[in-house]
Amino acid sequence: MEPVEVLRTRFPELDLREIRTIEDGWDSLVLEVAGMYVFRFPRRPEVQAWVEREIRLLPELAESLPVAVPRFELVARNGLLCVGYRKLVGTPAAADLDERAGEDLGRFLSALHRFPVERARSLDVPYFEPDAWRERFGRFCADLRQRVLPLLSRDERERAEVIFGVVAGLDFEPVLVHGDLGPEHVLCSEGRIVGVIDWSDARVGDAALDLAWCLNGTSDAVADALTDTYGVDSRALERSLFYHRLGPWHEVVYGLDAGLPRFVRSGIEGIRRRLPG
Repeated sequence: MEPVEVLRTRFPELDLREIRTIEDGWDSLVLEVAGMYVFRFPRRPEVQAWVEREIRLLPELAESLPVAVPRFELVARNGLLCVGYRKLVGTPAAADLDERAGEDLGRFLSALHRFPVERARSLDVPYFEPDAWRERFGRFCADLRQRVLPLLSRDERERAEVIFGVVAGLDFEPVLVHGDLGPEHVLCSEGRIVGVIDWSDARVGDAALDLAWCLNGTSDAVADALTDTYGVDSRALERSLFYHRLGPWHEVVYGLDAGLPRFVRSGIEGIRRRLPG
């Protein structure tokens, strides 16, 4: 059954005259309906499992966070899973955020990372002790050596090995993390952080993963305010840079897997910009 037909059949009360595609990606199709609702249609079984986890986790997170998160009011499981929520206020974070946004991010991450780990595990959120985390990233970097390093020059490959060498030293106290916290998933209104969306990658792991963009992809004013509000130590700062540098490598892998050369090209450009000197 086509997505629009699912909406028409399962939710006849919806006004379907205005439907806009927000994302048509490898993981999900995301539609905006009547300017009021956002619907996600997972494309693969593993993504369906991620969304089912969000259905369990987000209601509890909503009670403990200082920003809005999606509330799945409309759920269909008749062969094609989809979830719908009222569109949140705000637009994706822009480059002109100031220290107020940094403080907001610090308060948000402090609350998120205090969420009880055992409760997250009981909701089937993936859990990684440092050893398992290092193994996971070690496997990923080994894959990058095989598939992505050949696309770089000799000098770039040598500099990339500096990034990969960080994996062995990753150590932390596991906390619940968003797992994909970037500007596209952070909603702002009048310069303030008001919402966070797309929790499919939530897991228990290294808090520094959530700090990657916040500390390394924003202005000094934002990073400094977040550091003060959250209480970032030097070790977490170093790990956040590792995850930030690794970000474009994910884009290249996605482009290779999906057969989309434009993502391979843009990912390679991102890798070059973030390689250590």
